[in-house]
Amino acid sequence: MALARLEKTDRRKVQLQNAIAVITGGGSGIGKAIAQSLADRGASVVVCGRRSDPLAETVRLIERKMGKAFALPMDVRDWSQVSATVNRVLDRFGRIDILVNNAGIAMAKPMLETTEADWDEIIDINLKGVFLCCKAVLPTMTKTGDGVIVNVSSILGMTGTAKFGAYCASKFGVIGLTQVLAEELKPHGIRVYAVCPGPTDTDLHRKIVGQEAARKATPPEKVAARVISLVTGEIILASGAVLMLDESSFRFGSNKAKRRWRKAAKQWLEPASLLLNKIKGLLT
Repeated sequence: MALARLEKTDRRKVQLQNAIAVITGGGSGIGKAIAQSLADRGASVVVCGRRSDPLAETVRLIERKMGKAFALPMDVRDWSQVSATVNRVLDRFGRIDILVNNAGIAMAKPMLETTEADWDEIIDINLKGVFLCCKAVLPTMTKTGDGVIVNVSSILGMTGTAKFGAYCASKFGVIGLTQVLAEELKPHGIRVYAVCPGPTDTDLHRKIVGQEAARKATPPEKVAARVISLVTGEIILASGAVLMLDESSFRFGSNKAKRRWRKAAKQWLEPASLLLNKIKGLLT
């Protein structure tokens, strides 16, 4: 099992030689940066997404640095496509060690203007997609008794913000699903995490806030670096933990809102197991 054979270089960086990683939304933004970072550490990377051209660009960038990458177009909303993609990876490599659920969309609309179609699209990609991808890889991960799943949520998955109702609901759901999976998969040795980036300089963020505001956001490479540290164990957190990224980049307009955010962050950053133990203690 690749993750059980981690090696350290002279620079104390954990390597992922021969690890097999699948990244959804790997053609742009955070997913693209994560794919490149995993390949830099020695992993064979499979990038998935709906658009072939961006995936091909990610592969080209990785191969230019002598990394190993493959593109498999896939819609995370479609179980037949997800299961077929996972089967193709297994046919080629025999296992999947790392899954990064990064595919996602967002839109800024008040709830009164949000249509059922808007809601369904965001929930299906951002939340159902995570469920389907996890469901597809879990049989092979439980069989090998190892693996890491990183689900990309958002700081808006920790506190509600006006005009992002569907997006917040989807990202809150990602955190809940992450903690459920961590509890269920603990006996199988599989680690599951959620990461919550703040505003990140991606194409999606630029479309929502504009080019000028996006320049002040966190580079996706910074988010990728923390994800790699989770995967390799350089950051040691209990399975089910939620890692907030770049608190300073997410600013609220009032002190009351900031206090509300800190309260939410304190709650969600604790693994589900710790919260359950506290509840059990209160009931006994």
